[in-house]
Amino acid sequence: MSSLLEIDRLSRHFHGLRAVDEVSFGVNRGELVGLIGPNGAGKTTVFNCIAGTLAPTLGELRFDGARITGFAPERVAALGIARTFQNLRVFPDITVYDNVSVGAIGRAGVSFAGALLPFLERGRTRRIADSTSTALERFGLAAHAGTLAGNLSYGQKKLLEIARALALEPKLLLLDEPAAGLNGNETEALAVLVRDLRDAGLTILLVEHDMPMVMRVCDRIVVLDSGRLIADGAPAQVRADAAVRAAYLGDDS
Repeated sequence: MSSLLEIDRLSRHFHGLRAVDEVSFGVNRGELVGLIGPNGAGKTTVFNCIAGTLAPTLGELRFDGARITGFAPERVAALGIARTFQNLRVFPDITVYDNVSVGAIGRAGVSFAGALLPFLERGRTRRIADSTSTALERFGLAAHAGTLAGNLSYGQKKLLEIARALALEPKLLLLDEPAAGLNGNETEALAVLVRDLRDAGLTILLVEHDMPMVMRVCDRIVVLDSGRLIADGAPAQVRADAAVRAAYLGDDS
């Protein structure tokens, strides 16, 4: 498999604190990689550097063969990287459909030609509608398209955020703790959806604290501790790693 995302000696420092310290790993096309570690390990900082909301202190990021280090978030998204957040970021006062269409509009971009040529604008509008409807259907939200997003259950809001990211039609999806706050049945349903996305060919980098879910759905797992990479391998290999057990699971044996 060829590499879609390459992270080379990535570092991010905050006033002397090395939140991420020379981390290197890659994500292959069509791969579902879990990024795990205890609280404060640097996982979300890595996500923020990839997505462009934080500039790396050192190191390099390459996506689809091109250097993206320090790119602004909108430029990163335009290249085909979409993300979700630990804390829900839905727009509660607009409909579910309009929430998801934000992602589709981001993919379609602003069309100056469309303003002059109505038939081009009609085509753009149709693409936005198609991407939005496809994402809603995939996550079981089509029946709630006209509902205000604020009226959804917490679990449905989690799905809405992923649907919005999916409407961007990304090459790489960054999922930041999608199972946080979900009950067992919701987590199981989410695991199936995430694996289905991977099986459909989408490349996914997943940060998650639910270890049974991570071990079940991921092809490979990367482990951080105190900003440094301590393991990178198949789920069974990572589960058996003594350094991982000590750092993440609190097992000193």
